[in-house]
Amino acid sequence: MKIEKLWGGRFEELPPEEIVDFLSGRDVRGTPPCDERLISYDLWGNRAHLSMLCQQGIVSKRDGKKILKGLRELESLYQKGKFKLDPSKEDVHSNIESFLIDRVGMEHGGRIHTGRSRNDQIALDMRLYLRDQAMEFIGGLIGLIESLLNKAGEHRLTIMPGYTHHQHATATTFGHLLLSFAEALERDIQRFIHWFVLFNSNPLGGAAGYGTSFPLDRKLTSKLLGFDGPSENVTDPITQRWEPETELGYAIAVMMDHLSTMAQTLILLSTSEFNMVRLSDQHSTGSSIMPQKRNPCSLEAIKAKTAFAHGTLVSLLSVGKGLFVGYNRDTQWTKYWIIDLVEETKPALSVMTDVIRLLQVHKAQMLKQAAEGFAGATPLMEWMVASFKLPLRKTKIVMEKAVKYSEKEGKEEVTLQGLKKALREMKIDLSLSEQDVKKVQRPERILSQNLAVGTPSAKRVQENLTSLREKVKRSRGWLNLRKRRIEKAKELMGRMERQIGR
Repeated sequence: MKIEKLWGGRFEELPPEEIVDFLSGRDVRGTPPCDERLISYDLWGNRAHLSMLCQQGIVSKRDGKKILKGLRELESLYQKGKFKLDPSKEDVHSNIESFLIDRVGMEHGGRIHTGRSRNDQIALDMRLYLRDQAMEFIGGLIGLIESLLNKAGEHRLTIMPGYTHHQHATATTFGHLLLSFAEALERDIQRFIHWFVLFNSNPLGGAAGYGTSFPLDRKLTSKLLGFDGPSENVTDPITQRWEPETELGYAIAVMMDHLSTMAQTLILLSTSEFNMVRLSDQHSTGSSIMPQKRNPCSLEAIKAKTAFAHGTLVSLLSVGKGLFVGYNRDTQWTKYWIIDLVEETKPALSVMTDVIRLLQVHKAQMLKQAAEGFAGATPLMEWMVASFKLPLRKTKIVMEKAVKYSEKEGKEEVTLQGLKKALREMKIDLSLSEQDVKKVQRPERILSQNLAVGTPSAKRVQENLTSLREKVKRSRGWLNLRKRRIEKAKELMGRMERQIGR
């Protein structure tokens, strides 16, 4: 008998490979060197820089043609998985330049670094990498929000208790709860979009941080790399190299807080004590000793990764606190931290999207619990204020006493007897019927009275759905526009390279 896992017999289906990888983390897998993730970006930067050097006459077309041939050969090897970084050559920049010199000779390959430093090279590579990651996070958030909107649409009328302090507050709907998560995640999209406002500028051409005597055309390389333009000050992106990483790290950390809140909510609602939802087997794991267990491990992993995001963000912030002007080696570590942060957290979006898609909802249990825990006490208080023109503070004192007396009766809603006792104690004479007291506390009636914008009533939930769908549509349009701009930049570079190759 072959055993690959120490659990699973009680499951209808086991988690797919990508979920297992998400849960196992680095237990049995290592992570590649950070600069391996930057090879494609360094190649792009080399090609743009070469095109500009040839356009400016700094490098001849003859030399440019040779260098371009070497870059294309390297890119082909990389795409086939045959180009590996040599640790003896320090970093990705040195590896690529060394490859070029080996292939086309020092006379040609030795010209690629003209007007450039590894300082502006790594600043460029990281901005290209961070920009791509920001777009991928936006795409993942759009997918998750759409999953939430679909599920919220299904359950816009599914009544459940709302909570404060982990205790029943008043009635809401499961759809309204999901929309509250979607609204928070939509703000996360805006944070990632704002990264572009701050940092989609080109650091290339800054060299070691103070420019160079070569007549570089930084506007041209900006176009070839899909930036909105060159950085206005060449020293800034070198000194503040930690800042684009930290800004993205902040957006990720806030997003993970939102995902962690979702995770904790679903974990509690899925327990046998709540029994309001059931996670798919694909997002649960078993125990190596207890046969009955269905552990919400996908959601617990998201919570752990949120803690990791917080620690990483503090590290990123701390690097920026004591830098002297110009390049400081301290900032090299920001590359490691942000790449680790991206790799740890980005899969959480697709995992949570799948959790929501496959989530089973126990409507009857939700409705039952929505009527428990005196969830109708606040609406009953408000009805008395409106119906009998009583001061709210005085009526709240009455209702507190009514809850106390009703609780002594062993009830979980305010009873007519308990309310009358409270009114007598407060010397208030009202004519109340048992039918009214019960009716006002019914969850369906509570929701029908919530008429203000943003509340859980059917009309307002539908408005919230419509509004969020429109926001997601705009975000998707923005993302597609950004992708097209980058494709156009690559097309322009291709045309310039064809001119060099003639």
